[in-house]
Amino acid sequence: MKAPGKAHRSGISLVNLFEMFPDEDSAREWFESCRWPEGVRCARCNSNMVNRVENGKPMPWRCSDCKKYFSVQMGTFMAESKVPLRKWVYAIYLHLTSLKGVSSMKLHRDIGVSQKTA
Repeated sequence: MKAPGKAHRSGISLVNLFEMFPDEDSAREWFESCRWPEGVRCARCNSNMVNRVENGKPMPWRCSDCKKYFSVQMGTFMAESKVPLRKWVYAIYLHLTSLKGVSSMKLHRDIGVSQKTA
C-alpha cells in the first residue's frame, strides 16, 4: 500500500498559526509549556523555587535558590537572540513545514528580519 502523497499532509495552516500566536505573550507561554511541562524550573540550578518578576521584560523569572534571573530562552539556541519569540515560532513553523528547508532570504522576507539574522 502506498503512502499518501505530499498534497495529503495535514497540519496547522498559517492562518491557524497566526490565531494561536496573536502576541508575544502567547508565544512565550507556548515555549514555557514546551520547555517546562511540569512547571517552571531555574535554567541555571534546576530549582523549582522560582517567582515571576513583575515587568521583568528580558528576564521574567527569578530563582529563590541561586538568586539569578532567567527566561525561557536561556540555555537554548535562542539565548543571545534579540528576535522576538513570536518570530521564532514562525521561523520554526516555516522550517518544519518546508520539504527542503528554508533559505535565509525566504526567512528574511517572511518574518521581517535581516538576512544575516535569518
